[in-house]
Amino acid sequence: MMKKMKKQFSIVIPVHNEESSLEMTLESLKSFLDSKQYEYEIVCVDDKSADKSPEILDNFDGITVIHHKKNRGYGGALKTGIKSAKYDTIVIMDSDGQHRPEEIPKLLDAYESKESMVIGERKVYQTKVSRVLGKILLHKIANFIFKQEIPDINSGFRVFSKKEAKKFLHLCSERFSFTTSITLAYISNGYDLIYIPINVQKRTTGESQVSMKTGFRTILKILELGMIFKPLRVVLPLSIVFGTLGLGSFCVDLYHINLTNTTVFLLSNSVILFISALLAEQINNIRMEIIHRD
Repeated sequence: MMKKMKKQFSIVIPVHNEESSLEMTLESLKSFLDSKQYEYEIVCVDDKSADKSPEILDNFDGITVIHHKKNRGYGGALKTGIKSAKYDTIVIMDSDGQHRPEEIPKLLDAYESKESMVIGERKVYQTKVSRVLGKILLHKIANFIFKQEIPDINSGFRVFSKKEAKKFLHLCSERFSFTTSITLAYISNGYDLIYIPINVQKRTTGESQVSMKTGFRTILKILELGMIFKPLRVVLPLSIVFGTLGLGSFCVDLYHINLTNTTVFLLSNSVILFISALLAEQINNIRMEIIHRD
């Protein structure tokens, strides 16, 4: 009878100023994983923490520690950890204790193909009330541009292939919108996204570093990736708005028998945006053909 192979994977954990929860999180994680038949490594990337997090990591046995000489951000820390991981299967999770190690087997069991990503799906009620509106806005914008329902676009608990993810790391943000970036890159390139419901523990120590600025940067990143992969979905609505306003202004000008600069500006910009969107769409189609051919 053939012996079942142990699951092999690397857990990548970005760390920035989490001294209050870090040791407990690592102890809980190692204790759980050691009780299973896994072959694993834990890669912690200290992103130039200003507290005792670097000391805690250096004194913790059984993990690989990488220190950034300057702060690069959440995404930057993940990129470093992913590139340094020795196994192809990557599990990313946060260092603040909100992700439960007991959920890892569920994600690993659902991960069957390298051309897929398994995402731990949180529920809206597990998000702070102050962030719910921002979360809904991000989802609406991303769902519209990429024409796909995305239950949880920025969950930091997921499983994917290092080899496949490295194709898109240059497109991913160095900041908190890394998870949003890689989700949209996978969608745009036809990869499967598998959502597995998870329970998130409430943060009991420390403070989240996510702010309104983070949300604004995430929206900009969604639009940036939209211009790369779905330019028509981003630019065409603007062209329609300019065109509609221009036609309205033209009707007023006809009534007064006077063609104004406003009308010319609105209609010309509508045409320019429309042509630009078509050209961008064709460039994207050519790029995708080259990628799939190679």
